[in-house]
Amino acid sequence: MTPAAPTVFVVDDDDLVRAAIQGMLKSVGLRSETFGTAQEFLRSKRPDGPSCLVLDVRLPGVNGLDFQRELVDAGIRIPIIFITGHGIFR
Repeated sequence: MTPAAPTVFVVDDDDLVRAAIQGMLKSVGLRSETFGTAQEFLRSKRPDGPSCLVLDVRLPGVNGLDFQRELVDAGIRIPIIFITGHGIFR
């Protein structure tokens, strides 16, 4: 049985940011899946293998920090890299 390829999940509400990150990841040989909302990510069937999450701090509905807490509460353990287009988060 072949293990699943590592996957980088990207959650950002900006189409251009998602496309740019996905292009950069592809250029270094990494597989990625992108989502426009935290809810889309939760509804997705994620492969069972190594992964990490690139997560925008400011999302519509729930912010990235609250979403991280939701993931922990749901027992979803995944390394998270937070990104933001805003200088200061308050």
